Amino acid sequence: MRMFRIRLALALACCGLTVAGCATEEQRFCARADECNYLVEGLSEDECTDQFMSCTDDLTDPERADWDKLMGECLQFQACDNFRRCVEGTIFACSP
Repeated sequence: MRMFRIRLALALACCGLTVAGCATEEQRFCARADECNYLVEGLSEDECTDQFMSCTDDLTDPERADWDKLMGECLQFQACDNFRRCVEGTIFACSP
């Protein structure tokens, strides 16, 4: 719960400052998944982010570091097909 509050405070601070690049990995992943039509039908980008935040809050620090690394690597792909293949080729606790 403490980590959630810290992340929430950071997210609100970033949004308040409107600093570019301040999005969480969850927000970046969900925005990219939405852009590539990868979200489950009926799931909004905000709902996706909420689900991922809830899921990643339960990860241990090493699991979270692995998840961040994997998502960071997948987000580097410009083409949606490559992004999709990267995400589907990874094994992680959270999924869209």
